Amino acid sequence: MKLQMDKTLNFWIDVAYQDLKDDHANLIKHQLVAHILREYESRGDAMRYLNVKGKIAWKASPSFLDTIADAERDAQDELDDD
Repeated sequence: MKLQMDKTLNFWIDVAYQDLKDDHANLIKHQLVAHILREYESRGDAMRYLNVKGKIAWKASPSFLDTIADAERDAQDELDDD
């Protein structure tokens, strides 16, 4: 079963997967992605919802989107300072 995610969350889950896959060689990709999603949800960075087809999907939480926006502004400020 494919996990449905919005683009933002999918990007960050993929980043986490790339960082963790060598440490969890015993898990298949689907299992590790599900594990990462549970961690993101417990931290408040991801949330489940029902999509238009009535299936469970995942999206980045508003607080996670704010965190990403803050980090992007900080990075842009650092570039502007150089």
